[in-house]
Amino acid sequence: MPRRLRLANRIGLPIAALIFAAVGVGVLLGAQRFIADANQVAHTNEVIASVDAVEARLRDAEAAQRGYLLTDDVDYLAIYRLSREQTRPLLDRLAHLVGDNPQQLQRVGALSALRDRRIAQIETNLGLYRQGGLPAAQAGIDREVLEVSSAIRGQAQQLVERERELLVARGVSSRRSADILRALALLGIPLGIAVVGAVYWMLVREIRRRGKAERASTQANLRLRESVEQLERHTADLAELNRYGSLLQNCMKPEEAVALTSQLLSRLLPGTGGTLYRIRASQDYAEELAHWGEHAAASTALLPLEQCWALRRGQPHLLRAHGETLRCAHIHPPAIDVELNTACLPLAAQGHQLGFLYLSSASPAMLGRMELVQAVTEKLSMALHNLALQERLRIQSIRDPLTGLFNRRYLEESLGRELARCERRGLPLALLMLDLDHFKAFNDLHGHPGGDALLAGFGRLLSSLVRGEDIACRYGGEEFTLILPEATSEQAGRRAAEIGAAVRALRVEYLGRELPAITVSIGVAAFEGDGDSAGMLLQRADRALYRAKRSGRDRYETEIAALPVA
Repeated sequence: MPRRLRLANRIGLPIAALIFAAVGVGVLLGAQRFIADANQVAHTNEVIASVDAVEARLRDAEAAQRGYLLTDDVDYLAIYRLSREQTRPLLDRLAHLVGDNPQQLQRVGALSALRDRRIAQIETNLGLYRQGGLPAAQAGIDREVLEVSSAIRGQAQQLVERERELLVARGVSSRRSADILRALALLGIPLGIAVVGAVYWMLVREIRRRGKAERASTQANLRLRESVEQLERHTADLAELNRYGSLLQNCMKPEEAVALTSQLLSRLLPGTGGTLYRIRASQDYAEELAHWGEHAAASTALLPLEQCWALRRGQPHLLRAHGETLRCAHIHPPAIDVELNTACLPLAAQGHQLGFLYLSSASPAMLGRMELVQAVTEKLSMALHNLALQERLRIQSIRDPLTGLFNRRYLEESLGRELARCERRGLPLALLMLDLDHFKAFNDLHGHPGGDALLAGFGRLLSSLVRGEDIACRYGGEEFTLILPEATSEQAGRRAAEIGAAVRALRVEYLGRELPAITVSIGVAAFEGDGDSAGMLLQRADRALYRAKRSGRDRYETEIAALPVA
């Protein structure tokens, strides 16, 4: 090799390396400046976003306050408290972001003080609402509230306007840095081509290294894709669960909640069979309530509670294929050899067991979603418990606890409704007013517990004598009423006679002894399309009852004629 060529090879690479390094340093410095400018722009955008977030949380707090005042819904109060607590860390973050700008930091301090004043105003208004209701809360909203809200918006606007001015200046600097970086890159391209030959061997080695890195990156991307898919599925499940919870709160009957749950689980667990069981009121058996899908292993429709490990342990009982966990006795082993995965999850709320959910599948994927299924069962348990409580409260509000008959409030609601229905359809209606004869003397002789026992026995008797459409009520004390829809005065008279005979034959035991027999006086009033109101009909029945008692008791009277009970 000629000496000149050897010299060129000897000094060419170092010179090319120096040139390449110089270009690289220039590009590096330009890139650093560009990155610094970009960071400043990002900082400005973050400050603006933080200001917007503070305003948004304050607006959310005000909106939640208004919602609570208008609806008295505690969910709005929870939203207000959450929004109130979120504004403080947002303001602290904003103060940290503008810490290098004294003017902006002063504005943030002013905004924080205004926020405290506004929150104090809201708290005062809520206190007025708790003391005096909505009128008091409305009276407490004065001009100062509007002034503070306006001041908050003005202070936030000043912060944003100043940041936008900085954003314009930083944008100009960023574009200048980009131009410098572009020029350095264009200069480095031809110089880079000049050194390609000298570094060819390094490129070959780099290509090999990159190939290995790409293979590693491909595997990492696959893992990342799986993680993203899992995250998306989890997000979708949460959305489905939230929607389910919202719908569940609006269910009026347990059957609606069960149907909603069946539909949800059939979507979330495809290829899985499911059965919902309810514990009977006797607390000794669980019976099938709903079923969906096809089970890998069938389950008994009616089973003693001790046959399910989930009910015995009060926690989920899972059985994996080829696992060593004991199988519940209510699960029938499949006829063919398949991988069996089962899960029993108890339904319980407030310490009371309501039933359990049984799932089975040949795929182990079902068991991987038990956390979601458990969340569903918890929501369902609470919903069923609340519905049962609502039903008990409803019954208590319309039933007399001693006699089991409807109370006077229900009578007043039902009589007007039945009268309107019969008048609209041209049908008759009769009303019986009943009074136990000499009940005060009976009470004085046998005491109030004895009188209560007699009233309870009479309530049971009256319930057994009425039709499904009749409405038997305790009017008050020893007085009772019986609404007979679509019954004429003659039919009502026959019914009164039957009741009188049944009361004379009534025998009630109290403290191991039989109480004396009693009689009943009955007043009959009939509505046959003559335009009577509920109050008028009650008055007529009461007058007829008064005549029956004045005429010797143990009989019934109508407004037309007096007839003996027998």
